[in-house]
Amino acid sequence: MGGILLIASLDLVVHPLLKILILFLSWFCFWYFPHCLAHYLVGRMLGIKFLYYFVGRSSLIKMNLPIITSVLQIFPVLGIKVEKDSMFKVSRKKSAAMYASGVIASMLFPLIPFVYSLKHMDHLITVLVGIMTFGNIVFTIYFSSKIGDFSKALKVLRQK
Repeated sequence: MGGILLIASLDLVVHPLLKILILFLSWFCFWYFPHCLAHYLVGRMLGIKFLYYFVGRSSLIKMNLPIITSVLQIFPVLGIKVEKDSMFKVSRKKSAAMYASGVIASMLFPLIPFVYSLKHMDHLITVLVGIMTFGNIVFTIYFSSKIGDFSKALKVLRQK
């Protein structure tokens, strides 16, 4: 919701630096907040129940990547606790879809500010937002398949 409001407000902003700041804040909101919500919405549609939301640490910390680990130790992430019994009542494909939904949302929703910038922003800003957006997609596909939600989805699909 915050990302949508920020994007909608950009046409009202005249000062170029403020406009850039709002665009980057919007990008952050579209990247950060839809992740858990996507898990919840997809999971509930597929019959999976959840216990609560929580603030925690990214699973990427386990990879011990020098710069990334340092940043992620101070940067909280939102999480959602799955009710395990409900996971056993749905198919493996449904469980995998729930796991994958968050990471897919985190990759696709930042395309909204990027598309906005294509039409309304200076080319340099659009290039920066594009690098962030497509860098996020590449980073997420690579690391999530190793330790994040994609790896959880693949693990569920491989279970017998």
